[in-house]
Amino acid sequence: MKWLKVNTVLLVAVLSFWASFSQADTQFRVIVDASGSMLISDPDKLTSEALRLISSLAPEKKASLGIWLFGEKPRVLLPEDIINKANKAKLASYVDSYVTQDVGTDLEAIIRLLLETPDSGDLSPEVTRHWILVTDGMVDISLDDAVNKASRDRILNELTEKLEARGIHLHSISMTGYTDKALLESLSLRTNAIYTEVALPEDLLDAFERIFTQASPSDELPFDGNRFLVDDSIEELTLLVFHENNSTQPIILQPNDITLPLVNKQNVSVSVSDHYTLVTVLDPAAGEWQVNNVDIARSSVRVMTDLSAQATSIAPVIFENEAFSSAVGLFQSDSIIKDDAVLTLVDVTQTLRRLSGETEEAVFTQEMRRTSGQFEQQIEGIIEPGNYELVSVVDGQTFSRQLSQYFTVHPAIEFSGSHPGDNLVSFVAKPVNLKLNVLRSNIKLEFSYNNGTTKTEEMPLIGQGHWEKILPVSPNERMKVRAQLMAMTQAGLRFDYWTPYWHVYREGDNPPVVGQGEQMFADTLLAPVASSNDSVQAMSVAPSISVVDDAQDSPDVLAEANGADADESKVDKTENEADKLSAQEWTLYVILNVGAIFIIGAGVLLYRRMKKNKSIERDDLDDV
Repeated sequence: MKWLKVNTVLLVAVLSFWASFSQADTQFRVIVDASGSMLISDPDKLTSEALRLISSLAPEKKASLGIWLFGEKPRVLLPEDIINKANKAKLASYVDSYVTQDVGTDLEAIIRLLLETPDSGDLSPEVTRHWILVTDGMVDISLDDAVNKASRDRILNELTEKLEARGIHLHSISMTGYTDKALLESLSLRTNAIYTEVALPEDLLDAFERIFTQASPSDELPFDGNRFLVDDSIEELTLLVFHENNSTQPIILQPNDITLPLVNKQNVSVSVSDHYTLVTVLDPAAGEWQVNNVDIARSSVRVMTDLSAQATSIAPVIFENEAFSSAVGLFQSDSIIKDDAVLTLVDVTQTLRRLSGETEEAVFTQEMRRTSGQFEQQIEGIIEPGNYELVSVVDGQTFSRQLSQYFTVHPAIEFSGSHPGDNLVSFVAKPVNLKLNVLRSNIKLEFSYNNGTTKTEEMPLIGQGHWEKILPVSPNERMKVRAQLMAMTQAGLRFDYWTPYWHVYREGDNPPVVGQGEQMFADTLLAPVASSNDSVQAMSVAPSISVVDDAQDSPDVLAEANGADADESKVDKTENEADKLSAQEWTLYVILNVGAIFIIGAGVLLYRRMKKNKSIERDDLDDV
């Protein structure tokens, strides 16, 4: 009996171990805009291809996938489940048949629905959650702008806080330039995700591929032109190639110069779509492979191997001017290789690329230094915001590996100015990501004036959420204002960041104007001032004559007196308004009146001369 209990305990332990080993460790939930405008933004339904792509890339039983549509109302397109062959087939039939004809975009409702929807499938307790939002619009649930704004505010505050608390990465993809970029970018930045603006529908496939790579990094093989080298340690390779359309078939040459047939068979799995082809090969032949008729710059080769390269993770959001380090190690069966005899034959090179639409700009390429059995590099602060890719290429002479890491560079704070009322201006700085340690960071405001002087003031921290400074502006005062952030991250890393300038100007007693860019103030100063004599036109007030009884004022007399007082107050008010005229308006007023007097005088002289001439003519006529 005792042995039976022991065996039962051991069996349960083994089953628990294998169950945890087979659990999915990544959750993908895709939210697709089903409004009618998507027919214009995505006429060829590249969104459907992107959905099939992410299900094809994800290893079976290692990830879950669910798809929701939203417009006027949220709804399920594909219920969430573990990715397998049956679900991939179901997905293919579902995504080609959904209709985009809704007339609204209720983003709040779909996010709230997904937050309330429990996980489906056997997910690991350490599952990472990646949600992908594809839209071409903005919050549009009512004709009343106030209703739309209230919904937008709830998304940015209540719902985003819930996403942050649950560790959900909400990647957002903007299909047009008409989307609410500020909203989508804030959602992604605050949830440590990627925000992407898609210039062309075809770029949607690249955006999904990058999101998948960030969610599920793996070893890759680098391309040398249109060739890549497969070594003996490669157990499986997955080749993803992009092409223009389905009529262009990629040609894959094996090391024996025999073309690989693009058909499913025992060791080959093929997924063909209009704009991409995905081929998975088990136990691929060692040697040099070649690919033709594809866009090599957008293609990739993922591999499974026991000789792998691994890099230290990079935060999804890097702050502007924040330095970070990168290290790459070589592993054999999950054990790091520290043998100098091996590592001296290895070179590791890193290339940083800035991604901007269809273009990629190489920022630098540099060889990493070898220290303590790994290769390291310190990357100083990046000052240009945007999406970046850090590519590490390992050259071991007889083998090669490539690692791709994607991240976003963005200012640590959003700094803005406004006019709250009267003669006041307000400056507010808000953190864009919880990685910034607000309590251990400080902000100073720098004021630059026209006379060349500058001064700095501390910006107070309001609670634990943001910094704010409100100050008065004197008449005719003009200045530039920027903020210096002396930041510390939650990891204890320090860096400084200067915001762009904001400009403040107050003309006379008018309210101050706050904005970015000096052109706005030039336009304000050069704008013609509407001036009219109506504002200073004399008012005709009828005289009030009344007989007042010494004992008691008559009600009628009081009414007339009050009316006279009211008229006098109007005159006083008009005179006060006239006193407030600017020097420019007074000059114009004087010129107009002098001109009028001159014209009247000239008219009188002309009239007298004409009258005199007529008198002379009449005298001459009488003489005749």
